[in-house]
Amino acid sequence: MERERRQRPPAIELDPRAVKVFKRVAEEFGKKYADEFLYPHLRRVLGIEQEDPELIREAYMTSRGSLLAFYCHYAFARRGKDRDELATFASEAVVRVQADGSFDEVMKLEDGTALWEAFAAVCLERRRKNNEAQNRGLIQGMLELEQEIFQSDRVGSIANWMLDGIAQTRRLEPQFERIVDIRGVGPKSTSTFMRDVVYLFGYEDKVEPADRIYIHPIDRWLRMMARYLVPEPNMDKAADWIIAGKISKYTRRAGVSGIAFNMGSTYFGQKIVKDPLRFEEMLKKVALGEEF
Repeated sequence: MERERRQRPPAIELDPRAVKVFKRVAEEFGKKYADEFLYPHLRRVLGIEQEDPELIREAYMTSRGSLLAFYCHYAFARRGKDRDELATFASEAVVRVQADGSFDEVMKLEDGTALWEAFAAVCLERRRKNNEAQNRGLIQGMLELEQEIFQSDRVGSIANWMLDGIAQTRRLEPQFERIVDIRGVGPKSTSTFMRDVVYLFGYEDKVEPADRIYIHPIDRWLRMMARYLVPEPNMDKAADWIIAGKISKYTRRAGVSGIAFNMGSTYFGQKIVKDPLRFEEMLKKVALGEEF
């Protein structure tokens, strides 16, 4: 009896129609998200002209490229109409602090004060408020994280630091907690950055399953996917971390990349569904294999 009580309950079988949706969203829409949004935008913010993902990976492995990518693609993504302007100001501040020297010299500075002051100066010149309470921790803190990393590896790349952590321990929680500890950096921006780094370098299978919740930013579309595809109760009211865990679990069972499904859900919602009231109708078309 004791042995029977300790046995795990049988795994819940996925509906074959759900498996079809998991596969199509990951394999078709996930690729479209990467090809039409992720790669083009990263190339633009990193100043890469060739359509070669390897050049993006090379940039991410440098302290300057990793920092610019974070500022310009992730940090201000939830700031509405001001996001592009703020990203441009941050990029200009990085250029000013580096000046004509090596970016290693920026890594050797005592802290990130100079970068914040450069950002504030750009804002003043453009007649925009620097919003110090909201932006200083983010601008200064991310550079200081890289400076901290540089002290140990002489590289300073946030992406490289993450990948090293995965290679050594299969964990992502310590890196996630360190980044969200920076004032002004939210968990969704951090998860999106981590998701994309893991995707770019093909490290998803190397991450411990329990830590894959940190590479699943939850938006309205992924939450709706969970409602229809996860065969468990109360998905409507589940916390983000619960949704992240369930999506990670059931994408593995469906035999698809959880990251590709995450990105594909966003593409499907933003580019195909558009109106949440049409979600169920469009999802049925995905299951039937209809073209859009």
